[in-house]
Amino acid sequence: MAPTPPNEMTFGQRTKITGGMKVTLAVLVIFLLALATIIVYPITDTTPSWVEPLQENVYGLTARFAPYVLVGLLGATVAIAELVSTFQTYPREALRARWAWILITVNVVAAIIALVVVRVTMTEMNPSLQILSVGVGFQAIIRTRFVLAKRIGDDGQEGEVALNLGWLYDQFQNLARTQIDLELMNKRRTAVTRLLEYYPSMAELYDIAWYTITARATLTREQEEQRKADLEKLLDPKAPENFAKSSIALMILENGGQAYVELLLTQAMQMLSPEAMALKKSSSGDNLVRELVDKYSLDELVALTEKVAHSPKVVDYVQEAAKPDPAANTTNQKATIAHFLVQQIGVDPLQKVVESEGRE
Repeated sequence: MAPTPPNEMTFGQRTKITGGMKVTLAVLVIFLLALATIIVYPITDTTPSWVEPLQENVYGLTARFAPYVLVGLLGATVAIAELVSTFQTYPREALRARWAWILITVNVVAAIIALVVVRVTMTEMNPSLQILSVGVGFQAIIRTRFVLAKRIGDDGQEGEVALNLGWLYDQFQNLARTQIDLELMNKRRTAVTRLLEYYPSMAELYDIAWYTITARATLTREQEEQRKADLEKLLDPKAPENFAKSSIALMILENGGQAYVELLLTQAMQMLSPEAMALKKSSSGDNLVRELVDKYSLDELVALTEKVAHSPKVVDYVQEAAKPDPAANTTNQKATIAHFLVQQIGVDPLQKVVESEGRE
């Protein structure tokens, strides 16, 4: 198997701290410490004469710009919270996207502009209340329509010229979220492809997806049952096998998250050498599935199920899946039933029954 390209395994991994990030953080910390030192530096008789004017100027500038910095930080926090709530399954990946940082920057600028508007129009308002209300509710202020002029026509009807920044703001937010989603879609496809590469068996993917849904602690009983029902629908004989595999892999990613998928891939890479991986792709389970598809008809698969299955639900499912359907491909029907039997019965017990029937 060819080695994994460096950019294919980044989905879900932790962000690495680069040298540039460290330098930027160090400069920022030094600047803030210097600023705080100048402001709190005690003035005594032995203090140089230039220190006091410098301290007053720094304190004045800090007091003047601090509200805008605080409002910008609150605006960035609101933007980050919205992105995380929108992309709950991929919050870290969403925040890494280029358009996410553009959206956060626009929110910071919008919050600062909103504070300027509030300070100009509401001069009597408490400064602390201005900062808090604008920092949290600047989006409502941005969406306010500002009427610039009114006119009365010859027919007596009134009209107005208004500035609607809210519409522009909403359109930009939709654009940014769409671009982030498209960027994440590429990474989701990479993760699904890697899952299918290391877990090519339908039965194995089904088991992982079922466990992933069951292991979720935050799902309600109704949500868990609904997701399991959606998983069962992917075993529909009418659905092509590759589509079903890709959909189950995506379900694993959606329910387990990117870090969980990376854990599955890491475990698979650690356990399997390239030679073992090649062997796994032609494993006994897949060989048995191919044998069932090639050597059994739909009626014979039903008879085999009635012979080996101890659960009426398994028999009922196979009988339903084996019903003739002009819209379904017979091979797909048999492949779905074969994968289902391997998952429900197991490779070894099913292989023994097939061998006893002389179908090797």
